[in-house]
Amino acid sequence: MTPNSVGAQLTAIALCVVIAVDLAMVWHRVRNWWGWLVRSVAVLLCVVTALAVAGIWVNRQMNLFTTWSEVAGHRPAAPVTGQTTVEEESPSGSRIVSFSVPGAASGISLPAKAYLPPGYDSPTGRRTHYPVIVALAGFPGTPNLWVVSLRAGDILDQEIAAGRMAPAVVIFPLQDFDQATDSECVDAVGGAKFETFLTKDVHTAVTAQFRVRADRAGWAIMGASTGGFCATNLAMRHADMYAAVASLSGYFTAITDSTTGDLYRGNQRLRNENSPLWRLHNLPVPALPVFLSVAADDKGGYKQLQDFSAAVKPPMQATTVVVSCCRPRSTGSPDGWPLRR
Repeated sequence: MTPNSVGAQLTAIALCVVIAVDLAMVWHRVRNWWGWLVRSVAVLLCVVTALAVAGIWVNRQMNLFTTWSEVAGHRPAAPVTGQTTVEEESPSGSRIVSFSVPGAASGISLPAKAYLPPGYDSPTGRRTHYPVIVALAGFPGTPNLWVVSLRAGDILDQEIAAGRMAPAVVIFPLQDFDQATDSECVDAVGGAKFETFLTKDVHTAVTAQFRVRADRAGWAIMGASTGGFCATNLAMRHADMYAAVASLSGYFTAITDSTTGDLYRGNQRLRNENSPLWRLHNLPVPALPVFLSVAADDKGGYKQLQDFSAAVKPPMQATTVVVSCCRPRSTGSPDGWPLRR
């Protein structure tokens, strides 16, 4: 029984109900001097099981933890460098595999996942070097957000089969050490170098272990929420590595809060340079196509998208989409949503 399973959810609910009923039954029956202790323990168990029900439900939505060892803070073991482990294979022939990213440049070594398209091991596929898309999750988040919760493999299969995208290898790396600390995908002053890990080390590991293109035109990066900030920031700071970037409900100014700590050690210049919006206003703009999307009811994200898209200037090009309920607003719509740029 895994922490993201229906069984775990039902077990937690059952325990919560049983303990609540027991508490009601014993509350006035325990009258000896130790009654306060029994009641205190029973109340504590009620609170713990209620929190467990809520926590497991959240985990089932986001798939932050897939094993109990991960809940305890242990990362899944990475495959031996240079080897891959097949985690899922679809009827179409696509696969989700796990592999290792050894951090020669950053000093960070973490496991990652990859989507290999249908036909990757076919005679034609063996002669093909595929384009690469790097997909970054939000915070807290792991590759399972894409692979399990969003069923990215199924969606990619559908888009490739429909001819709406070319077969590509999609990489889902980890971008934090744990679910309590947000790296913001930057090289922290005196700390972990996640910018270096996600650019140099991921690029090196992927080109060494998979049949992919190594040139800029063959690489793109995308992300959701915090991952959207990460993708935009990394693409603008390393425009020589990525030919395109997509931000889904992302933001564009570096955050410093309790989840990040002071990544820049008070250095405002470094914080500014890791803020894509600041870079648009103050530094040369790279020739980079940017796709920006946000939900219509995400007021904060919508304001971020407005501010960023308004600051975009050549040679950067931006396409914006605001998703209202079940369909995106088209460009030039009469109700005032952002236009394509």
